[in-house]
Amino acid sequence: MANYNLKIKGDRLSFQPKRDYKWKVILFTVVALITFIMIPTLNLNYETKWGIFAIGLLCGFTALYDFLFHFNLTYIFDQTTRNIYCKIPGLYTRQIITFDEAFILRIEEDCLLHYALSKKQNKYGNSYAISQSFGSNKKSRRRQETFETEVLSAIESFIHHLKVHTHY
Repeated sequence: MANYNLKIKGDRLSFQPKRDYKWKVILFTVVALITFIMIPTLNLNYETKWGIFAIGLLCGFTALYDFLFHFNLTYIFDQTTRNIYCKIPGLYTRQIITFDEAFILRIEEDCLLHYALSKKQNKYGNSYAISQSFGSNKKSRRRQETFETEVLSAIESFIHHLKVHTHY
């Protein structure tokens, strides 16, 4: 599924749950660029110019943060080690949960539904969002249905699939 960059290669499943940050990153980058290109050419007083620069800087940092920590966030399900990893490319990869501990939660906050990965023993403790939030409009329901049928079903079958190793 292109929206989640879902890939299954051998004993590994990987996907990126927050690919919907793409447009936010683009928008904030464009606002920051326009700010830094246009403002020096305008005849504004010192305080106004630096106030607008501050807004541009904030937009730039927000775009960078979302690009690094949200847009490229990848979850890797490895059947060989039976572990689930959280990876931010170029920065770190860490093991977050084993397959035996994994539990998928349906969480509803502020009338928005999203799915999260947590531990069976402490379902409502620390959890990791594996989907974007789904609202109640028609487009959002279609995205939710697509996520559930393509991504969530692949994750569940991957976690619950017991690989049989034959030794001779």
